Amino acid sequence: MENKSMVYFSDCRARGKDEALYRKIGRLFDAAQFSGKIDKGDLVALKTHWGLPGNQRHVRPEHVRAIVEKVKEAGGHPYVLETTGVGLSGLRGNGARYLEAAYGNGFTHDVLRAPVVLGDGVKGLWGVRVNFKGLRLKEVEIAQGLAEADAVFVLSHFKAHPQTCLAGALKQIGIGGVTKIWKAKIHLDRKPAINSQKCDNCGICVKFCPFSAIEESEGKPKIQPDLCQLGCACWEVCPKDAITSWKELSANNEEFSLRMVDAAAAIIEHVGREKIGYVNFAYDITPHCDCFSYGDVPIVPDIGVLASDDPVAIDQASVDLVIKSPGIPRSVLEEKKCLEPGCDKFKAIFPDTDWGWQLEAAENLGLGRRNYELIKI
Repeated sequence: MENKSMVYFSDCRARGKDEALYRKIGRLFDAAQFSGKIDKGDLVALKTHWGLPGNQRHVRPEHVRAIVEKVKEAGGHPYVLETTGVGLSGLRGNGARYLEAAYGNGFTHDVLRAPVVLGDGVKGLWGVRVNFKGLRLKEVEIAQGLAEADAVFVLSHFKAHPQTCLAGALKQIGIGGVTKIWKAKIHLDRKPAINSQKCDNCGICVKFCPFSAIEESEGKPKIQPDLCQLGCACWEVCPKDAITSWKELSANNEEFSLRMVDAAAAIIEHVGREKIGYVNFAYDITPHCDCFSYGDVPIVPDIGVLASDDPVAIDQASVDLVIKSPGIPRSVLEEKKCLEPGCDKFKAIFPDTDWGWQLEAAENLGLGRRNYELIKI
């Protein structure tokens, strides 16, 4: 008989206080034997996404606190970690702005009972580079605050995503666990250039670049590819749109998925798979990422919470539960004519992207199994 990975599941039904999701999360932690991943005194990173102003469809801070309490019971010292996004000018571009966004969404010490940490530093350039022989990547720069953790719990808001079709445990650690430089290298195929015909020589980009990769050449600024680190997003600050845009630089979705899985595998190898647990929160399942500045109508009713030490199995189980669910009327699934149970909600929303790419790649890299047993708690 083929081996199966165990995935533990609690639904969102609550007929009384003992069935409150907060309490169910604690029981899932115990059922998955996550306390065995923690040695007394361990620094334990709880990697999640804080969301952005205008988008409240993220993991509830009080549900993160349920994990915080279990980590403390096991003798660990938890901290809630996130990393900056690509670019320096946006809401996720630096630690000061992103922490303000986190606090506004309830990710504070008062609520979480744990420190809130920017894992890759104030500008997102703080990391540990490791060699890794992946399907696409040969090295990965892990966010410093994640690389230094003794144990890690990956707390993911399960949802659809325009580039990977779905976003769960693999994306949470593979993209969320690296510095902004490596986020850009995963997302993008090449480095930007400046269109001298559009450029008015204002000098904004020259002052902006923290790596001094933009310098004047024959009276106009020019990007030096050898110095450019790609992740700072100089194209965002150019008032004349003279710098190659994100869309023009982007890798295709399959390539992005494979690079993302490589990064996840490098991080898992660095931390040690015996020291990592995964929790997927399958509620408020939106057709887009938590980094969007709005929250659309969820595509299916709230499903529940899943826990496993296998990132492949937990994402596969989450996919299957969503596909088996009925779609919500007046969501994007109504437009896509995919409301019935059994319809592949993810492919209906993003027909040119395949969620199987990441799961197949992760299984081939030995990160886990797509074959699982779902155990209801």
